[in-house]
Amino acid sequence: MAEQLSFFPSGLTRRLSRRLAEYTNSANGQAPADLLRQAENHLEAVRTAHRRNAMINVRLAEAICGAIRRLVADWDGLPAASHSWLRAAIYYFAHCSDDQPDFTSPIGFEDDAEVLNACVRLAGRDDLCLNTEDYDDV
Repeated sequence: MAEQLSFFPSGLTRRLSRRLAEYTNSANGQAPADLLRQAENHLEAVRTAHRRNAMINVRLAEAICGAIRRLVADWDGLPAASHSWLRAAIYYFAHCSDDQPDFTSPIGFEDDAEVLNACVRLAGRDDLCLNTEDYDDV
């Protein structure tokens, strides 16, 4: 059982774990490059929204997208067991229907960072983890 648990992202609330598990279904089968395009499109929407609402934490969204770019660039070097979770984490960022509203809250991307951090740790890429407090100067 402990061996099986190592294939699941840890440190997430039950709610985030359930949402991430749901997103594995939506993201399954999508190419990493396609998910990256969705993430970059979302980042452009974030930048546009930030021009109307300076409280949106565009710096954190940019950092998340930067980490996603690095993941996709190294996709073949990542453990295959982490791929579905990483796809789901990218999908989680790229779509607005997550736990914190991305376009109306200064903490809108903290849940996205939390999900990404859990998945990159699972993939052994702790170097890509983001400390949300580093981006709190909204």
